[in-house]
Amino acid sequence: MKALLLEEIGGPLLLKDTLRPEPGPGEVLLQVKACAVDQFDLKIRYGKVSHAAPPIILGHEIAGEIAALGAGVTNWTVGQRVTSTLYLTCGRCRKCQTGRETICENFIGYLGIQTPGGYAEYTVVPEVNLVELPESISFPAGSILANAIGTPFHAFTKRMRLQPGERVIITGAGGGVGLHAVQLARLMGALVMAVDIGPVKLEAARDNGADITVDPTQSNFAEAARDWTAGKGVEGVLELTGAATLPTSLQALGKGGRLVIVGFHTGSEFPVQASQMVANEWEILGSRNVTKRELAEVVGLVQTGRVQPVVTGVYPLEEAETIHTRLGQQEIIGRVVLEP
Repeated sequence: MKALLLEEIGGPLLLKDTLRPEPGPGEVLLQVKACAVDQFDLKIRYGKVSHAAPPIILGHEIAGEIAALGAGVTNWTVGQRVTSTLYLTCGRCRKCQTGRETICENFIGYLGIQTPGGYAEYTVVPEVNLVELPESISFPAGSILANAIGTPFHAFTKRMRLQPGERVIITGAGGGVGLHAVQLARLMGALVMAVDIGPVKLEAARDNGADITVDPTQSNFAEAARDWTAGKGVEGVLELTGAATLPTSLQALGKGGRLVIVGFHTGSEFPVQASQMVANEWEILGSRNVTKRELAEVVGLVQTGRVQPVVTGVYPLEEAETIHTRLGQQEIIGRVVLEP
């Protein structure tokens, strides 16, 4: 099969002919129809993920068609269209058994690191990761459901517990996760302040439903939030950026506000005063991707048209280097997808 190999950290993506993998017990062979590209791919490639050891076939946002079944797989058939969650989990621990597999006690790793990923014509995926993809959802759209849409869905519904009428700030709102977060927050009845850099990303956030937009390089979005809320502060902040915006995000919260941290590509440490935490009863929460059950809910939202996947380009594997360069330069709006 044709695949892109990363043979050394920081090295090029090499298009090669490699052996097609065979599914083991409890696994399926997936013919990759689409694999989305995101910032985590760049982190792996440039050595910012400690447990990544080349050679690696990148790609964890995958949709495709089942091509073969491993031993013991009885719930799936060859030819079925599927999308997949991203994490490799044990399925047996208390967290997995209670539907919190994103914090599996025996976490194994990621598609595209511990197993060959979707930058290839075929890959192997555990059957427990799979969710059926209806014909009405294209493979490129299906590939972004777990990460770009599932991540903010989990953050809003399970961690922030966002309510109708609340005001929420989304940092990094013009990115692949951020634009879908804007859509989801509006779907849940919230009002949205989108924070990102540059007019193009802010326009995209407005197009996806943001009520107000702020460029943090031009003005202080905590001050803008106080103006927006008549001095009260917002009920929630979805933090997709990290250290560059975290202190301001915290100051934008009103009493009883919830700060949910999903992304930290600009760093993960920031100062917090315990006295402010107590006085305001602030909550600071982490949020980690999406569960299989939640992914099925996301499929339903997209199938019924309540959420629109933002796929701004579909490219062959040969264009991956160009896509990585553009992603690293923050030029990508929404998600772009490789199509083997």
